Amino acid sequence: YRRELAAGGAVFGVQVLAPRAFERELARRAGVAGGPVDALARERIAAAAVAATRLEAMAAAAATPGFPRALVRFVSELQGLRIQPSRLARALSDWAGDDSARMAYGRELAGLYRAYRERLEALGRRDADLQLALALDEIRLTPSRWGATPVLFYGFDDLRPLQVDAVETLARHAEAEVMLSLTFEPGRAAFASRARMHADLQAVADRPPIVLGARPDHYVHPALHHIERGLFEAGDRAIGPAVAEQLALDGLGTSASPALDRDRVDPGDAVRFLEAGGDRAEVELVAQQVAQLIREHGYAAEDIAVVWRDTRPTAALAEQVFQAYGIPYALTRRIALGHTALGRGLIALGRCALLEGSADDLLTWLRTPGFLRRPELADRLEATARQEGAVTAAAARELWERSHPDFPLGEIDEVAEAGGRGPAALCRRLAATAGRLLATPLERTAPIFTGGEALDANVAGRARGALEGLGRLAQADRALGGEPAELLRTIGELELTIGAFPGPGRVSITTPGFLRARRVRALFLCGLQEGAFPRPAHPDPFLGDEDRMALNVASGLGLRHHEDTVAMERFLFYTAASRPTDLLALSWHTADDDGKPTVRSFFVDDVADLLAPEAMERRSRRPLGAAGWDAAIAPTAREARLAAAAREGELAGTSKPIAELRDEEVLRSLRERPTWSASALEAWTACPVRWFVEQLLRPEGLEPDPEPLVRGTFAHEALEAVYRELPDGRLEPGGLPAARAVLHRVLGELEGRHRISVNPDRLRAEVRRLESDLVRFLEHAAHDGSTFRATDLEVRFGGVKDPLPAAALAGGALQLAGRIDRVDRNAAGEAIIRDYKGRSAVAGAARWLEKGKLQMGLYMLAAADVLDVEPVGGLYQQLGPEELKPRGLLHEDADPDLKVGRDDRMSPEEARAILDDVERAALEAVNEIRQGRLEPRPDTCGWAGNGCSYPSICRCARS
Repeated sequence: YRRELAAGGAVFGVQVLAPRAFERELARRAGVAGGPVDALARERIAAAAVAATRLEAMAAAAATPGFPRALVRFVSELQGLRIQPSRLARALSDWAGDDSARMAYGRELAGLYRAYRERLEALGRRDADLQLALALDEIRLTPSRWGATPVLFYGFDDLRPLQVDAVETLARHAEAEVMLSLTFEPGRAAFASRARMHADLQAVADRPPIVLGARPDHYVHPALHHIERGLFEAGDRAIGPAVAEQLALDGLGTSASPALDRDRVDPGDAVRFLEAGGDRAEVELVAQQVAQLIREHGYAAEDIAVVWRDTRPTAALAEQVFQAYGIPYALTRRIALGHTALGRGLIALGRCALLEGSADDLLTWLRTPGFLRRPELADRLEATARQEGAVTAAAARELWERSHPDFPLGEIDEVAEAGGRGPAALCRRLAATAGRLLATPLERTAPIFTGGEALDANVAGRARGALEGLGRLAQADRALGGEPAELLRTIGELELTIGAFPGPGRVSITTPGFLRARRVRALFLCGLQEGAFPRPAHPDPFLGDEDRMALNVASGLGLRHHEDTVAMERFLFYTAASRPTDLLALSWHTADDDGKPTVRSFFVDDVADLLAPEAMERRSRRPLGAAGWDAAIAPTAREARLAAAAREGELAGTSKPIAELRDEEVLRSLRERPTWSASALEAWTACPVRWFVEQLLRPEGLEPDPEPLVRGTFAHEALEAVYRELPDGRLEPGGLPAARAVLHRVLGELEGRHRISVNPDRLRAEVRRLESDLVRFLEHAAHDGSTFRATDLEVRFGGVKDPLPAAALAGGALQLAGRIDRVDRNAAGEAIIRDYKGRSAVAGAARWLEKGKLQMGLYMLAAADVLDVEPVGGLYQQLGPEELKPRGLLHEDADPDLKVGRDDRMSPEEARAILDDVERAALEAVNEIRQGRLEPRPDTCGWAGNGCSYPSICRCARS
């Protein structure tokens, strides 16, 4: 505005003020000292008023968090109409009559308003409404206070009652000349919502209005002027003589043209309809068209506006897409302080200090930007907390200070101590902490804030200012500070404006209300869905329209109705649709991003009815889930590549899987690796990609070890201890009581070492469950008929600290390392290899290779090499299910009374053939690993055949 005024010669002495700034100027000139309380203080005063008022009819509603804010809006409406508490009480009494329910409700509503005003008066403060009303009264009493400064109200078409009062005060009582520009035409449907405003202002004016007629020269194409004139009108009113004449000159039709309806014109490319399959597809379609206008048609970015009825639901998506397409944009939006990183950190600190904070709260505070110079320390704490079951902030703090004794978290104690001294001290401490959180990462620099730093500075400033103001209120009235939980919630809900404001070189992403006093070359009106634009009515939470009407009739209060929502929405749509001079685009989506159908706004049809049918038929479409753009219209080279990849099927389920390993250093380390474990070779056989992730990358997890893994370790150690105390390693029926006693003792010793679950209740249940399973196994083992004795337990070989060397298999080509759970021997030197399994199913030897199971076969071969025994069997022993019969491989004449699976006994020659096949498969796996031959095997990758375990890494067709 200043630039436009300066271009017309108005350089000095001109102020361009937004409404709030203008109200402050009125107060300054009127001599009203002191500023009004801010929005946060008003909400706290309202909350205190609610707490001080005895409520029954409203008790349930008053207990909800949004009640004080709704009360502030209602109070503001009353004060804007200069309705005093006593007058409201009389009006509500007249409205209630003999209706006892209405009487009780009216008494409580009047009591809330009176309590709010009493709290405000007790503080000796005013809110913004009372401040403006007092300033206007002072100017009425002493008009010279304003002086002769002329005032132009421009872009105001929804003035609040006090703003109308300001216009009247300056126009009738001050010496200033006042002019107000109002968008209005009598009789037009688009302006129906502004008829009352026009009448109110007409009563204030002391001269006839200056009427500015429609100007078709604003528009490059007459169809845009035709829309501006005909929108929401019917029949002959939809087109004027000037438009008809211009249409005739352009050959687009006249009233005499039989080919074209008089009220329907072909807009050519001046009006576009954009139809998308989902929210994202719509934003992408709009952004692509905007990019095309800038790069191919010479539009300046500032000459383009993208308008939503409300930008909040799509702001994050619009930012993401416009950035990806390289389009400079200006988008401001309101965001809750608790939704920012610094704001979350501040609130989390308060929860840790004042409430029963969680471990997540402590981690949120530690992750406040810049607080830790090594952010990975918070990640490490999170992993430790999850693995040890620390769920409270106190428990997580103990873990932190145990690992970092030189970095105590004293801020928690400082905030707790301040909270103990009362809300005023707490607010001051939190305000100081907000500044410190911002300053900590900047202590050694003097930065110019950009991007995230500017946002943090904005958040810190907003939080600090609000908390300092609230602290002053609490100093005067302790109740206004609220309880800690309420205070932190209030701070978290504080809103601040973020983003870039419109300016040269930036496309405006905005709302109709912000655009209504501007013109642009191209305008994209988006999100035209039923329920979004027009937006449905939101009834007043205290008095609905019927009650307001009855109250107005009974008392003459003059409360506004909310039933004319459609008329207001029509006006907003008109203001947006009439802004572009060259191009108007209307955009909607036929479904949301989950595929749920949506209905386009009837406003689209209102425009379409003014145009030739061909205009809608030419609409541009983008389907749900579309990837990239064809090269001819792609906004970026990357989008063109995405489209090409989608056409080739690379993004449609047939993408190229993970490639083979190529890094020479990695390959060399694999070739030079001395030993291999059976579990690693089994993982490779199941799926090389799974081996790559679990055996080579070895990502550190945040969660505790899986319960089956911890349970297995627990069971192995418990059984090892039991068998070590058995006489001669043999469990006989008579020895069961002693074995059970050992088991119970050992379980008690191991319970604290192996936590199956971090949940204490689940831990106790799982230990009892494991105890039951192991007792059943011992009973089974005592009666299994075996004559072999457990002579070797937890046999470790091949590791750096293992007592036995690696097993040399395949003629020395494969060096195997591992741990055998148990080796049973007889007097003849024969051995049966035992391996404990949990509740997962095990297979007989005939299916080992089919299932990718190499471990038992390799352990049998290893035992022969490192223990110098003759393996006659290899058995997997389940510890959980009802069927405890071991499965695997056993020579047909070995340990004849031992009960095994029906098909698991075989001749020594058959057993040897299986072991040879296992050895060859293992050697083949080793050779493939050394060559880095990664390939996906989704059929065998997941546990129990559940498909690909790592689809985002594998990218195979069946991920």
